[in-house]
Amino acid sequence: MTEDSLAQQVENPKLTLYAFHLCHDMTLGEGERVEDCDRLWQTFEELGQELAIAPLATCRQWFNLPENGGTVPFRELLSQEIDRCLRFPIPQSRRNGELYALQLHDTYAADLTFRYSGSVSVDQLSHLNPQGKLLPDRIQASLGQTLVLFAKPLINGDTSHPETLQKFADRCLKALLAEADSHWQNLSYIAQGKLLGSPIFEYDNFAEDPAQSCHILIWLNCHPDTTPLEASATYYEPLINLLCSRSKIRFSYHQARQRYRDARKIYQQLETVMQGLQTLPADTAERLTFLKGSISKTTPKAFTYASYIRDIEDQRTAIITNFRNYITALNHLNQLEGENELKLFQDFSDRRSQFLGQIRTDLNYLMPGKTLFGDCIATMRGIVEVEQAEINNKLQETEQDLQDHIQAIGVGIAAGAIVASSFGLVTQPWYFPNREKIELPFLSPHPLIMALIFSGLCSVGSWLIARKVIEKKRGK
Repeated sequence: MTEDSLAQQVENPKLTLYAFHLCHDMTLGEGERVEDCDRLWQTFEELGQELAIAPLATCRQWFNLPENGGTVPFRELLSQEIDRCLRFPIPQSRRNGELYALQLHDTYAADLTFRYSGSVSVDQLSHLNPQGKLLPDRIQASLGQTLVLFAKPLINGDTSHPETLQKFADRCLKALLAEADSHWQNLSYIAQGKLLGSPIFEYDNFAEDPAQSCHILIWLNCHPDTTPLEASATYYEPLINLLCSRSKIRFSYHQARQRYRDARKIYQQLETVMQGLQTLPADTAERLTFLKGSISKTTPKAFTYASYIRDIEDQRTAIITNFRNYITALNHLNQLEGENELKLFQDFSDRRSQFLGQIRTDLNYLMPGKTLFGDCIATMRGIVEVEQAEINNKLQETEQDLQDHIQAIGVGIAAGAIVASSFGLVTQPWYFPNREKIELPFLSPHPLIMALIFSGLCSVGSWLIARKVIEKKRGK
């Protein structure tokens, strides 16, 4: 098959952007929306300004958002005045477009379509994605997006040949990305299938981050039954639900992996703390200061570490739930009228065990660290308590000794004071019964000196006796 055998035109091509943005979060109160829930609609208004599409530049005036609306399975968001869909021409071109907006559970889903009427060359498909403005870095949908091109190929030769159609799909993809930055032009072909009787081709760049993930489907209208079946739109709700579940799965997986990487960084910091415990300062005061500082730093990190593990488990639950929704939507697509071979979508469903297995492995690595954090903090607190208790005991003993000394000195001073106050009686003359005065030569010193000597001896003696009595009572 040569390049010349591929036609240069497609008929009635339309490029639909399915973008998904989180509007409610389980951590918020009932009915509360996330802070940037309107960012997707703001982006569309900015896009309308850049492309000089006045209705799109003022699209939010047609939104009918309940003030305290909670999560709902399915809600149309645009006003009934415009029949729930904003249609508009694109100035100075053969293009026109429409915006359809939904809320699917906790997610805003946008369907922005640009289309040509009639036949155009394949190269003109670049105008459906002018300057790459419909790619993830421009739209910035928090949960991700998918671009779907639906067009009838005008091919010279056998359109049933798979290689012919894949090469044509490759040419369409190249044209869609012609005006985009070079890093978006490295998408890889993944698989193909059939939807409503016509072949559909899947391309992706395998980026984990939804902000960098480019997922494109090229759906070639090659079967006579496809046009009326596509116009009936019976495929629409299961398809948008499937793509929404796919984006949420990828988003949850990315969030879980990012939390794992964040937790590993904290774990490395814990390793540094543990190494510090092996070389504690010899000085008690320095050791206590170091341990208390380590505890004050480690405790918040331990809490953050535990919250990251909780987040990973929450994302794991979200993945399980959205895979269930994905399979339900896939079953609905398979049951649609017409020939449907959706192995390309089934292949993603089969990655459930891969995603959950990786998260289970991540949790197995992190859970011992959670226990280790607790043990490390408990160890540091135990050391601090022991060290602090020893210091408190020493201080208590010192204070008690001081109190004992004060008590003994008080007893001594009191005894000396008693002696000093009564020493006048001691120096009074002594008399025999016959009233003859007794002369005592050893009392000849001055009464003041005698008072000082006796009071001093009594004070010291009383202090020594009191101290011995106190020590005996304290068991020293």
